[in-house]
Amino acid sequence: MAILIATTLPCVTEASRDLFSHSTISRKFTQLNIALSKYIEFERDLEAADCFDLAFQAWTTDAEAARKDVLHATDAITSSPLERLEDRPLKRSALLVRALIVSDNEVEFTALLRLLDRYAPLFACCTAGAVGARVQQMLETCHSHLDAIAELGEFNDPVAAGAEPTSDAEPDTLLATCTI
Repeated sequence: MAILIATTLPCVTEASRDLFSHSTISRKFTQLNIALSKYIEFERDLEAADCFDLAFQAWTTDAEAARKDVLHATDAITSSPLERLEDRPLKRSALLVRALIVSDNEVEFTALLRLLDRYAPLFACCTAGAVGARVQQMLETCHSHLDAIAELGEFNDPVAAGAEPTSDAEPDTLLATCTI
C-alpha cells in the first residue's frame, strides 16, 4: 500500500512577490529602445546607399520617420510622471537620447555621449530585485544603441573630432535636468 508523502513545499505554489511590472515610463522606454533600433537600421541603410539609387528617396523618408518616432518616444517619457525610483535613470536616459539626436554638431554629440561614462550612476539602476534588474537591462540596451549611433557617419566626423575642445565643459541644459 502506498503512503502519501508531500514532496512539494506549500510555499512553492504561491506567486513570488518580487515580480516585474511595467510603470508608464518603463513601458514607453521599451518602445524607445525599439524606435532606436529602427533608427539605427535606417541610418545604416542610408550610409550604404548611393544617392542615385531609385530607392534612396524611400530610405530617406524611412530614416526621417524613424527619427521622429525616437523623438516622440523621448517626449512621451519625459512628460510622464515618475511612479517609482527606478524610473529616474530611464527618464534621464531618454533626455540624453533626445539631446544626442537633436545635437547640432559632432563636438556637442561627443560631449553629450561622455555624460554616460562621467555620470554613470545617474544613468544606471542599482536597485536589487526583479524591477531593478529589468530596468538595468533596458538601460544597457539603450546605451548600446547610443554606442551604435555614435558609430554612424552622421555623428562621427573625424575632422570635427580633432577640433574638439580639450576642456571638460558639459552642456548645462542636460546637467540641469539630471536633478530629476
